[in-house]
Amino acid sequence: MMAFRFAHKAVAFPVMVLLCAVALSQAVVSAAVARPLGEFEIFDKLEGGGGLQNIAVGSDGAMWVTDRSGNKIVRITTSGEMTGYQVPTAASIPWGIAEGPDGAMWFTQMYGNKIGRISESGEITEFALPTVGSNPRLIAQGPDGAMWFTEEKANRIGRITMDGTITEYAIPTKNAFPRGIVAGPDGAIWFTQRKSNKIARISMAGEFTEFAIPTDRFAPESIAVGPDGAMWFTGGKSNKIGRITVAGEISEHALPTEGGSPEGITAGPDGAMWFTLYEGNRIGRITMAGEVTEFPVPGTGALLEGITTGPDGAIWFIERANNRIGRMTMLGEVTSFAGPVTAGVPLNIALGSDGAMWFTEYVGNKIGRITPTGEITGFPIPTGDSMPVGIASGPDGSMWFTQVKGNKIGQISMDGTFAQYVIPTDQANPLGIAAGPDGAMWFTQSGANSIGRTTLDGTFSTYPLPTPGSVPWAIAAGPDGAMWFVQWNGNRIGRITMEGVITEYEIPTKGAVAAGIAAGPDGAMWFTQFGGHKIGRIDMGGVITEYPIPTPDAGPRGIAAGPDGAMWFTEHKGHKIGKITMGGVITEYDVPTPGSAPQGIAAGPDGSMWFSEHATSRIVSIGTGQ
Repeated sequence: MMAFRFAHKAVAFPVMVLLCAVALSQAVVSAAVARPLGEFEIFDKLEGGGGLQNIAVGSDGAMWVTDRSGNKIVRITTSGEMTGYQVPTAASIPWGIAEGPDGAMWFTQMYGNKIGRISESGEITEFALPTVGSNPRLIAQGPDGAMWFTEEKANRIGRITMDGTITEYAIPTKNAFPRGIVAGPDGAIWFTQRKSNKIARISMAGEFTEFAIPTDRFAPESIAVGPDGAMWFTGGKSNKIGRITVAGEISEHALPTEGGSPEGITAGPDGAMWFTLYEGNRIGRITMAGEVTEFPVPGTGALLEGITTGPDGAIWFIERANNRIGRMTMLGEVTSFAGPVTAGVPLNIALGSDGAMWFTEYVGNKIGRITPTGEITGFPIPTGDSMPVGIASGPDGSMWFTQVKGNKIGQISMDGTFAQYVIPTDQANPLGIAAGPDGAMWFTQSGANSIGRTTLDGTFSTYPLPTPGSVPWAIAAGPDGAMWFVQWNGNRIGRITMEGVITEYEIPTKGAVAAGIAAGPDGAMWFTQFGGHKIGRIDMGGVITEYPIPTPDAGPRGIAAGPDGAMWFTEHKGHKIGKITMGGVITEYDVPTPGSAPQGIAAGPDGSMWFSEHATSRIVSIGTGQ
């Protein structure tokens, strides 16, 4: 029987995965008392900010909301009464939601890689998507009685019938990053392409037509049909509202509030379009003639997201940062309802130069620090809703981290002082990060399909990858003086020298979905296959060996070298911690908390392995016997 202990303290949040190998302080390790192999220590749940994302009206006259951090679907009546329904798949990140023709609500599970259906009584059914790691985003009812949705990472449009039959259509433009979706008045489905800067149309026969937006870097987000028979869409980067006719004619309308970053959009009951200003802290209204009015939301920094017209004739919207659901009448009167208490959601974790473990709080927008005794401190990141993901110790003794939505590389000193550097590449979506042998920090740019490098003073370089749409994920320094990285979609392991020369090695298993990577004590790189459910090893000559994990559908994510000469990894779907020797022998340890969805992992200064639990929002350690 494996023993585990509970400790105390709190504050935190997580979401994706990646891993950075960190050297252990020998002085600290030698002084630590060895903990029994497989003994767990679980620390108090981290509390975080809001996780509410999108909102839609149901056939029952209530609003239905996705709660990405709570992993729930929330129902709220017009009087503010809320009920939450837990999604069966742990850490699924429910995102988009819409009413189906069957009277149920259908929703996407971004990291669960599924489409969910919830009845009025709260019964949930889930349908797995054929393409692994597709990242389904938004969803809408089609004119054919099916639900249509965008697959951001897979670069596809998906269709699901009421009996769960799924069809996927590859978008002609590579790396388009489809986001918003809606049924048009012409009997087709219309959607936004955030990365390729287009509005596209797909017929019921699966034929695509694409329309380029005149403004460069418009970055279209949400889209909705207006009372004029045209589609209206938001431009987060351009700070504009766009309009496209069924013939493809596009017009644009600049907004008064500078840097407002429009996000969600919906047709109002008054013949106008209503939208949220994510950064502007306002609800906007635009008439068919292009006249714009903006209404400030009480308070500051609410980070407004989804929006819809309620059955009561009011506009309902999400205050993400405040974890509240807002309601605005046509007279501009605002009412706000507190959402469910959410957890922090930690993602990745790494050892700091101070002997503590540092981790990213994806939803809480913090950098967390936990001592070997379990004392936790949270440091709010200056950039709101930056979505920190990867973290690593730098050669300057500070921690460096990626901000996927903030599009920045952050630095935090041991006393909690921040510095932030804006990445020159637009929509880079940085994920993994690691210190290189050249004294710089190297990171993956999943949105730009490239590898980035920054010096400690914030001077950037970018290296495009040969394989289009590969979505580079985690990165780590190799024993050969180069950086090694995994490609989530490219099904390859990449290597980049300090001069920027890139070599790619194809993974034997198709649909491997490589997620984490770390250097092993044997001079090779070891990596996880989230889709292949295997641990991979690649030597410096590019020869790959694969080891199947005993647990089916384990979904391994993070990986790190342990003090015992083995590699340790998290099983996100299997809810276990795995250990693999240099000879390929795998041992698995059940995590005490059911449905914990372990994510990032790193070796600690106490001889234990430390990891984050995505679903339970906890930091946990496991003894290695060292």
